[in-house]
Amino acid sequence: MTIGVNDATDAFRDLNEFVVALDRIGSRIGSGSQDSTLLLKYVVDRDVGRRLARLRRVIGDALEDIFGEEEVDRIGEESYKFTEG
Repeated sequence: MTIGVNDATDAFRDLNEFVVALDRIGSRIGSGSQDSTLLLKYVVDRDVGRRLARLRRVIGDALEDIFGEEEVDRIGEESYKFTEG
């Protein structure tokens, strides 16, 4: 599996930010010192959706080189899908 050094560095930097930020946000919401709008503000301000989509593309492309597009699509279909209710 091949991921370029720049892509791997960017991916690690983003993932590290997300893990640390979500932990801190969860702690603040859990302690009652902040409400859940803090999470929404972080997601919007830091463009988390777009950045996660880029990470998915980088990793998915690397996995496609090994497993093929159909298998990567199948793996993606096995993931949790949020639904209200």
